[in-house]
Amino acid sequence: MRWTRLVVAALALGWVTDTRAINIVLDYSYDSTNFFGSGNPSGAASGAQARASLEAAAGYLSGILTDTFDAIQTPAPLYSSVSSAVYTWTWSLSFTNPSGSNQISLTDPTIAADEYRIYAGARSLGGNTLGVGGPGGWSYNAASSGGTYTQPEINQITATNDAFDAAVSNRGEPDGDYGNWGGAITFDRDGSTNWQYDHTSLTVPGGKSDFYSVALHELTHALGFGISNPAAPTEWDAYVSGGLFLGPKSYAANGNVYPTVTGGHWTNGTNSTVYGTNIPQETAMDPEIEYGVRKLFTTLDAAGLDDIGWTLQSPALVGDYNRDGYVNAADYTVWRDTLGQSGAGLAADASGNGMVDSVDYTLWKNNYGHSLGGAAGALGAGIASTSVPEPSALWLLGSSLLGLLTRRVRRVQS
Repeated sequence: MRWTRLVVAALALGWVTDTRAINIVLDYSYDSTNFFGSGNPSGAASGAQARASLEAAAGYLSGILTDTFDAIQTPAPLYSSVSSAVYTWTWSLSFTNPSGSNQISLTDPTIAADEYRIYAGARSLGGNTLGVGGPGGWSYNAASSGGTYTQPEINQITATNDAFDAAVSNRGEPDGDYGNWGGAITFDRDGSTNWQYDHTSLTVPGGKSDFYSVALHELTHALGFGISNPAAPTEWDAYVSGGLFLGPKSYAANGNVYPTVTGGHWTNGTNSTVYGTNIPQETAMDPEIEYGVRKLFTTLDAAGLDDIGWTLQSPALVGDYNRDGYVNAADYTVWRDTLGQSGAGLAADASGNGMVDSVDYTLWKNNYGHSLGGAAGALGAGIASTSVPEPSALWLLGSSLLGLLTRRVRRVQS
C-alpha cells in the first residue's frame, strides 16, 4: 500500500509493554543500496537513524500484538517402508524486492514461531509517495513419487499435510483471522523526500517528512491492514462495504459510527486518540501526513487490526512511571529522581528513546490525572484537580517547543 507525502511538531513516542508474542523481525538482506547504512543519500549517520527509527516502529507494534503464530518449517521427507515411494513437502515465500521492482522468491525458508519477517529497503518511488508496504505471497506443494505406504504412514502424511497447510497459509490462526509469514516495506530514496530520520527528536522540523510515522504506517499495511484482493477476498475485504468499514471493534472505537475508508486507508482526516491515551490525533492509517508532523498509532488503527484478526494489548499508561495505574505527582518524583539517566528499561522513559528527559516530562504532564480506567478524577477524588508539578526552567524551555501549530501544505491521493 502507498502512503503519500504529508507534514509538523509532534512527540516521539514509544511504549514498552510487559508481554511479547509476535516479534516483527526486520531483514535488510535486500537493502542493496544500503539505505539503512552508508548508502543513505544523506550519509551513514542518517542511514543509522533510519534503521533505528524503523526498528523502533517495529518494536512498538511487536509490543502491542499478543498473537502466537506457528513456525513454518518444511517437513522432512517421509520414506515408505513398503516401497520406494517418497512423500515430500516444499513451500516458498515471495515479495517485491524492496530495493527494486522484481519479485523475489525464496524456497523452503524457516520462519520461527511468532516471527513476522519484514524485508526492508529503499528505492525511488516517484511523485509524492513516501513508502510502500504490504504482506508477501506464498505457495506450497506436497507430493509423492509414487508407490504405496502403510496405514500408519498414510495417517502421518495426512497429519503433516494438515499442519503444514495451516502453518504456511495462516500461521495456525483460525479462519477469519489474519496470519502470514511476513512481507516487505520500501521507502523513497530519490532525493525528492526530505526525511526526518531521528525518531528521538523532540519535534519534526517543518518541510520534513517523519520517517518513524511512515515506518509505522507501512509496517501496519504489512500486517494486513487495508489489503484487498477481489480474486481472493482478505480479512479486510470482509468488512468493507459501500465505502464503510463494518468491523465491530472499529465501530466501537469510532464512537459507534462505522469509519469511512478510501483505498485501504481510513478516509483522510479521520481522527482518533493516541492508543492507550485520551490524546486526540489524526489516525496513523489515513493516507496523508503533513510535513513536520509525527503520527503515532491510534485507538482506531488498533481496532482495525483487531477486526482483521490480530489480538492487541494497550500500551502501558503513558506517564504512570511507578505503574500504580494512575498518572499523578508520585510519577513526577520518579521522573525527577532519574532525570538525565540513560539505558534500557528506565521506568520514566515513556518516549522509548533510551533516556529520561524533557520529552518524558511532557508526556507525563499531558496525561496527568488519567488512570488505566480513564480520567483519574472519576476513580480517585482530587487527583485530576491537583496542580501539576513543574520542572526547572531549563527543562521548561525544552518542553515549550511542543506548542507549535501545524497546517497542511500538500495533499496527495494515494
